[in-house]
Amino acid sequence: MKELLDIMCAVVERHADKPRSPTIIPGLVLYQMETSVHPIHAFYNPRVCIILRGGKTVSLGDEPFHADPSTFLLVTVDLPVASRVFKADDGKSHLALTLDLDRTLLAEVLQRLPSHPARASPPAGVIASELTSALLEPFSRLLDLLDRPDEIDFVRPLIVQEIHYRLARSGLGAILGQFAQSGSHLWQIGKATNWIKSNYMAPMSIEELSEMAGMSVTSFHRHFKAVTLLTPIQYRTQVRLQEARRMLISERAAAGTAGLAVGYDSQSQFSRDYKRMFGTPPASDAARLLGVSRHQNETGLAERSR
Repeated sequence: MKELLDIMCAVVERHADKPRSPTIIPGLVLYQMETSVHPIHAFYNPRVCIILRGGKTVSLGDEPFHADPSTFLLVTVDLPVASRVFKADDGKSHLALTLDLDRTLLAEVLQRLPSHPARASPPAGVIASELTSALLEPFSRLLDLLDRPDEIDFVRPLIVQEIHYRLARSGLGAILGQFAQSGSHLWQIGKATNWIKSNYMAPMSIEELSEMAGMSVTSFHRHFKAVTLLTPIQYRTQVRLQEARRMLISERAAAGTAGLAVGYDSQSQFSRDYKRMFGTPPASDAARLLGVSRHQNETGLAERSR
């Protein structure tokens, strides 16, 4: 597998000229980072993350998930995370790629697989799993299309279908089935996280979220925590604080303006929550981030989009 990884690294180095480089292949993003990145708070959408060189740790709640060239990450629901990127042990740049999960395609793939009793698995928002050569190989062929753009329209759908097939056969079939199946616990919690993400500044009723998910309040709390490793309130708080931080940096908003805009009625509560999550009060954190080098800013923004 090392030879295949080396070949893929060469392709990414040619095509990723920034820390984060979207490609002409829909859903495929490449990453090349020259420095290790301290914890960056980001929002992850459903996707597969393959580390080709270096390493990456993603923390959800208090639980860390590590990926390197032997392990990949699978994300099945929108999640606020803290991530840290590491260069390779020999000092070479961190190289990785992500591919968006296609729920419709995955459902079609699962329907075509032989049905057999699967070991029950609790719903999970993020999973670290062994990366095999069988899964890595179609990713390599997908990267090869970057050098043959005239073949993308015809060949890409076939390779992406195979990737979803390999994922389903990698021991994650039960989790992926919950991701693809309407009405599953993962799908129900996904409806709630989507609502919170879109309405984070508005009042939130746990009873209404439970009804939206089609669960009792008790069941909703239990499954929400199982999937996201956060309570609904903690989830909304992280969404609010990430948006406030974006406003402080990108829009140069004042701390009070940012806190009010994301739904805080109390400036003191906003400052306490912000310091708890990011380590320093809003104004100090913004000043520090705005004072870092252009390269560090690009690296952090790349990871926030990841």
